Amino acid sequence: MKRMTATTLSVMLGSAMMLGMGSLAAEDQANGMDDDKYMSSKPEGAFHANDLIGNTVKGAEDEEVGSINDLIIDEDGQIVGVVVGVGGFLGIGDKDIAMSWDEIELTHDAEDDEYILRTDADEEMLDSAPEYDGGEGGMLE
Repeated sequence: MKRMTATTLSVMLGSAMMLGMGSLAAEDQANGMDDDKYMSSKPEGAFHANDLIGNTVKGAEDEEVGSINDLIIDEDGQIVGVVVGVGGFLGIGDKDIAMSWDEIELTHDAEDDEYILRTDADEEMLDSAPEYDGGEGGMLE
């Protein structure tokens, strides 16, 4: 009888645990916490912010007109703009301007595994652009 009670108790306990785990899994899925919340690698066609920050921006005549200092990202996680350091020499005396992401053409050179950023603006246009102060309510709202 003791052996039967222990077996019955084990089966009941195991069933209760399975029901509880199923309930937790259903609750996690309802809260948006499922197996798709983690990544082991970046998705196809995606890139890291570090792949862009520091890269040169090329202008209308394929000349170097600045470099990416920062990305402006909206609440939905979309890049809406880039902060470009323009003017100056060797990083001294340059100013930050902000450009809409739509003004940037992004290509990937698979051979060098490098991202190339281009704009239709030339150096003179970018030098005369208003300085970006990084505060609230900038030009990209």
